[in-house]
Amino acid sequence: MKKIDFNEYTIETDKLPKDSAGYKFIVMSDLHSNSYGIDLHYVNRIVRRVKPDAVLIAGDMFNGIVHDDPSDVLNYLAVLAGHFPVFFALGNHEYRMKLYEDTYGSRFYDIRDYLSEAGVVFLEDETVILDKDGARLALTGVEIDSAFYSKFRKTSMGSGLMEKHLGPADRNIYNILLAHNPEYFHRYAGWGADLTISGHNHGGMIRVPGIGGIFSPKLTLMPEYDWGMYEKDGSMMLVGKGMGAHSVKIRINNRPELIQLKILAKNGL
Repeated sequence: MKKIDFNEYTIETDKLPKDSAGYKFIVMSDLHSNSYGIDLHYVNRIVRRVKPDAVLIAGDMFNGIVHDDPSDVLNYLAVLAGHFPVFFALGNHEYRMKLYEDTYGSRFYDIRDYLSEAGVVFLEDETVILDKDGARLALTGVEIDSAFYSKFRKTSMGSGLMEKHLGPADRNIYNILLAHNPEYFHRYAGWGADLTISGHNHGGMIRVPGIGGIFSPKLTLMPEYDWGMYEKDGSMMLVGKGMGAHSVKIRINNRPELIQLKILAKNGL
């Protein structure tokens, strides 16, 4: 079984009441039906130890491959949802299964129905409000079109597309946006995301010290947002390295990653 990194991030905001204890989340993405082979029992021990307020999934937990077997990840997420709230935004692999029923049949809907029955909440261009002792957050999942995942090139995203998908953001509340592809950070920030959580780039697959990630899954060199925390005009974006790989299972100097994220009140408790 492959080893994983467990990394922690903390963000402070004045949009939470100062007497709030804040929120603690587990963030995961890009498990890709665990075809890379990490120890999900070990992952579960970490999650159970952290005792998060919720688990946030930024997409690609499954593979958009015709003969893929999703059963291990299905069972794991169903068990996880029995202990913690789990929110799931689609990645390009889930979106592909949803879009091309002629190829995948009902696979996406079977996955969604099974996990929804277990308690997983899918956010497909949807927002939910989290309320913990009066500290409120807006959690949104955006579902962008397959054109925005085209290989070798970046498709331009119009300035009004986020509003078309999601409507306007309520800027009086702290907005967390689950958006699988980090390339469009400027549009997410412009929409009103205080924090965007992304994956997709697998940490750049091959990481070189002092340089960073070398390839994106789109096979572009030196992706701008490969891993870590970024800031633009007061908006933050957390890009996870992901927990696996799919067709080309290459991760060099780049362990799979599970993330703990804390959102705390600025100058609070």
